[in-house]
Amino acid sequence: MQHKTQLTLPFLLSQVLLLVFAEDLECTPGFQQKVFHIEQPSEFTEDQPVLNLVFDDCKGNDKLNFEVSNPDFKVEPNGSLVALKNITEAGRALFIHARSAQAEDMAEVLIVRGKDYHGSLKEIFKIEDGSLGILRQKRAIVATAMLIPENQRPPFPRVVGRVIDSDGTEGSKFRLSGKGVDQEPKGVFKINENTGEISVTRSLDREAIPTYQLQVEITDVSGKSIEGPVLLDIIVIDQNDNRPIFREGPYVGHVMEGSPTGSTVMRMMAFDADDPGTDNALLRYNILKQTPDKPSPNMFFIDPEKGDIVTVVSPALLDREMCLGITSSKPRA
Repeated sequence: MQHKTQLTLPFLLSQVLLLVFAEDLECTPGFQQKVFHIEQPSEFTEDQPVLNLVFDDCKGNDKLNFEVSNPDFKVEPNGSLVALKNITEAGRALFIHARSAQAEDMAEVLIVRGKDYHGSLKEIFKIEDGSLGILRQKRAIVATAMLIPENQRPPFPRVVGRVIDSDGTEGSKFRLSGKGVDQEPKGVFKINENTGEISVTRSLDREAIPTYQLQVEITDVSGKSIEGPVLLDIIVIDQNDNRPIFREGPYVGHVMEGSPTGSTVMRMMAFDADDPGTDNALLRYNILKQTPDKPSPNMFFIDPEKGDIVTVVSPALLDREMCLGITSSKPRA
């Protein structure tokens, strides 16, 4: 018994010390894993977890929010990625943007079919003869798509991601080109030629340019390209920064007096410039005022989603001589 006690105490002590030192290590804010590879299932089932994303802003994740590039998916507060409905095809990739009061970061979920998933290792790795199965990575530029929220505030420039040279030949440098770099609008993005860090130099507007497609290459000391170019996609994340508007007006509707309850008067159509694939572009209609307000202050109803205006009173109250009308109808984002 005494021998067992002497072995157990040092073991317990080592566990305690390990936990203490882990707490004292410097925290790196953001996603703990940036890129995920998943195999395309026969169907993404509604509310079934696809994978778990771990985000830590090192300050308690206060007011943490997730945004997914595909509106058919969402990330639960605990970091679980789930589908909002049964989906048989989700595309090739999902991009998740996380933002808290202290930090923000992006992660990428690559979706591949079974044969492509297992075969992709052959594209990235190769086994040399006589290497006893040791995997040797081929030279490549890793440039995963980057998500940037529109309307970011200064300071600029702001680092938004990084491309990687898996070889890292001494003296080689990164070079960036394309629309937003050396083509109009010039100077929006720049790259640190030594580290591969990509920075944005100003606030972006998704309604003006929703995506940028840049090219990254590796050059030698003389400036000659020795690898690439490869494509780097920059996706601008929509913010709810546009007020809905009526493109036409004033609108004039007609209904016969004495018409039955539920008769359609007209349809209102508003427009929102935000991304139609997100909740930012959803509209809700409501009637602000009716003039005159007699014989009933609520003669009409507007469908909050479709914008259809219908009668809601008895036919006897639809009297032309009362000169009823609606003065305004307003959409809400």
